[in-house]
Order: sequence, then structure tokens, then C-alpha cells
Amino acid sequence: MPVAGSPNKKPRAPRRFPPSLAGHCLRYAVMEVLGFGRLIDPESRAAMQAGTALHKQFQQQLLGVYAMAQVEVALKDDNWGVSGRMDAVIEAPDGPWVVEYKTVSSERFNTIQQNGPMLSHWAQLQLYLAVGRMERGALVVEERATGRQLIFHTRLDPEWGAWIEARVGQVKTFQASRKLPEREVSVGCLHCDRWQRCFRTEADLAQAAAAHPEWEPVPGLPRIGAYQPAEDIVS
Repeated sequence: MPVAGSPNKKPRAPRRFPPSLAGHCLRYAVMEVLGFGRLIDPESRAAMQAGTALHKQFQQQLLGVYAMAQVEVALKDDNWGVSGRMDAVIEAPDGPWVVEYKTVSSERFNTIQQNGPMLSHWAQLQLYLAVGRMERGALVVEERATGRQLIFHTRLDPEWGAWIEARVGQVKTFQASRKLPEREVSVGCLHCDRWQRCFRTEADLAQAAAAHPEWEPVPGLPRIGAYQPAEDIVS
């Protein structure tokens, strides 16, 4: 009779890379696929819950407007080791469009309005385009407090696809070794819900972020490429 820990027990398949982490710190992504917990404060949890509700509303609106829309479209690729769901895919005369929807605070919305898409949002959409082998995408950013929206149109960027593929490969390597990579310190660490895995105290965290505010991943980040602000999700 097999017993716990015996060779007859089927090993659990390793977790696949979640697309939402395409533009995040390597150490954080490895923690995710290894099953590390997160310390989510009440304010962040409330924002996540509000975002989930708005997300469902947005998808229902899409289905009402676009006859050829699909929501929660599964994306899985064994070669990439990626698995997730795209918010929506809309079939248009020029081919399928991937739609990525994000909700943000008013402060962040104003920053995006002035400076363009956030890196993490951009990287996630580019992952969907690369893994899904699609050419066109739309990023929709909604301000949670007011419902204001920004829409950005873009195309598959091969340079970003290559960067994301390299990063996913690094995550898989560390996942297989069950070791964490070195920290990629930046001001982003100040908002991380796993910061205690990297710093002993909040003072240590603040000091490190002040000394090294810019994120410098390896390989180096491509620049965010061409995008066009738009009035409609699909042109």
C-alpha cells in the first residue's frame, strides 16, 4: 500500500506563470509560482474587490456593444509556461483585438493620463499578444472613483515579446531550483505586499528604495513603444 511520500505519489505540476506579473519584479514573480503568501492591507483588499466588480460590469458592457466579443478567454501555452485569461477578445474586420481592462486610483489615473500606460499594464497586454499570436490590442484604464476611462491602442511589439519571454524563462529556472533570485530594488518595493520577504524592517525598505529608486531588471527594459489614445475600444 502506498504511503505518504512514496514514489507512487504523483508529483504536483509546477505553477504556470501568471500574465499579470509580466512587468513585475523577478523575485516577486518567483515567489508567486512557488506559492508564497501575501500581506494585503484592508485598503488594498477593498480596492481589489471594487476592481473585480467593475471588471465584471465592463465585460457585460462589451458583450452588449460588440457582437463578436468573448470574455474571460483562456490563454495557455506549454512552451512559454504561461496560463491565464484575457479580459476580452473582439473579432474585428482587421482581425482579433485583445482587450485588457484595469482600474486605478485617481492619483494613478492622472499620472497615466499625463505620461501614458503603466509599465505593468503594458507588459501584460504585450504578453497576451505575443503568446496568443495576435497583432492588435486595446488597454482600457478606468478611474475607480469616477468611471473616467482612458483607452490606448497598440500592436504586438516583438522587442517586448522577447523581453517577456526571457523573464518568464528566468522565473521557470528559479522555480525549478526552488530558490529566490536577488532583489530588484526600486521605489516599487514601497508598495509591495511581499516586502517582508526582502527586508527586515520598513526602515530598511525605505532606505533601500531611496538609495536605488529606479527598477533595473535583467535584461534591461525596452521602452514602451507606439500607442495611440483612442475614443473607442476597437477602431
